Amino acid sequence: MKWMWMTTFLLASVCVQAQELNGKITDEKTGEVIPYVNVGVAAKGIGTVSQGDGRFHLNIDSAGTTDTLVVSFIGYTSKKFAISELRQGSGYLSVQLEQQVFDLNEVEVRPVRLIPVVLGTDFDKPYISAGFKSNDLGSEVGMVMKTKKDRKYYLNSTGFWISKCEYDSILFRVNVYDYNKGEVGELLHQLPIYVKATPATKHMQIDLRPYNISVTNDFVITLEWIQELPDPMESFLFCAGFLSEGLVYRKTSQDVFTKFNIAGIGMYCEAEMEKPLK
Repeated sequence: MKWMWMTTFLLASVCVQAQELNGKITDEKTGEVIPYVNVGVAAKGIGTVSQGDGRFHLNIDSAGTTDTLVVSFIGYTSKKFAISELRQGSGYLSVQLEQQVFDLNEVEVRPVRLIPVVLGTDFDKPYISAGFKSNDLGSEVGMVMKTKKDRKYYLNSTGFWISKCEYDSILFRVNVYDYNKGEVGELLHQLPIYVKATPATKHMQIDLRPYNISVTNDFVITLEWIQELPDPMESFLFCAGFLSEGLVYRKTSQDVFTKFNIAGIGMYCEAEMEKPLK
């Protein structure tokens, strides 16, 4: 009887351990670690972000056997792994990502003039606050930026208004996505954009000009939680308000985005809009 109990205990321990996935992410060519990589089960709300040493930890207990783990980082080719195969492995996943090669965009010269515009919201008072949807690494929150039809915009900067930051220092990633027919699409830049906040930070302004981002339709800007610190839902809050173009959020890495139309956070984008010369 004792032998049967020990056997059952050991088998149960193996099953539990198989649900805990640890790993490290490196550059395939250089072997250097890649920090802040998005790791998650596609569209399931199960995800995380690798830390500064390239290591990550993820509980995949609630993932389905037909689900897929996606590992992605801007400027690299994503990799996918079947959950069913990961559960049969050792519980450790070493991932080597391959850098992408980008073609330079062709420069088009047209007779236009550029008009400065500000998109988004001007919610800069702390009376109403909003934060991230979850405490999970990879959680994102942001705003839809509405543009005029058949006009091209060059993004110069983006800014956020903060009502509370209880961390000595916190690192975020700024993401700019295409937005079409109510769906958040692909990233519009080829390099990661990082920004830090402290308790004294009430307003963050990020220069987007080095990233050469231009759009011809609506787009989304988000702030992503990438640093492992406690209780982001309560310890970091944005200034917020009502009647905005729409707030978007997702729970964690590789999850789907959800739009919330009633309210928004204090986030804007300074851009230049092309206007054809008559």
